[in-house]
Amino acid sequence: MQQRIRQAGLPDCNEVGRLFNEYRIFYNQNADIEAARQYIKERMERHDSVILVAETDQGTDESNGKPISKGLNCTGFVQLYPSFSSVSMGPIWVLNDLFVHPDYRQKGIARKLLQAAKRLASERGVLRISLSTELNNTQAQALYESEGYARDTKFMYYELNV
Repeated sequence: MQQRIRQAGLPDCNEVGRLFNEYRIFYNQNADIEAARQYIKERMERHDSVILVAETDQGTDESNGKPISKGLNCTGFVQLYPSFSSVSMGPIWVLNDLFVHPDYRQKGIARKLLQAAKRLASERGVLRISLSTELNNTQAQALYESEGYARDTKFMYYELNV
C-alpha cells in the first residue's frame, strides 16, 4: 500500500469532510456528514486552517492481502490552525485534529502526517506546533512523544465555555 501526504484543497472537501465526520463520531458527537463537509469547506475557503491528507493507492493491503475498499482514497488527515505567540513574536500552529480511518491504523499514517506537518511548519517559518490530547489517550501520547513533542510542565490550561 503506497501512501502520499499532501495539502488538501477545495476539491477534497467531500473526502476530508467524510473523515472529519468520523473523527467527530470518535469523540462522541452525532454524525452529520453535510455539516462536517461544510465546516471543512469553510475552513479551506477562509484559509482558517491547513489540512494535510494521507492518500492511498487503490489495490491490495500488503500487510493482510485484503482488497482496499473502493472509493476510500483519503485515509487520514491532520488539521492545523494558525495562531501567534506574543512572547515569541511569531506564528505558531495548533494541531487540533489528527485522524486515521480505522481500517488504516497501525500503518504509520499518523506518524507521516505529523512529520509532514512539521516539515510544512518549518518551511513556513512557524515557531512551534502545540496540541492537546485526552489524558487517557496514551497511544496518541506515545506517538507524539516519539516525534519530539514534549509535555508542558510550565503552564496550566483553562477553558471557558461561552
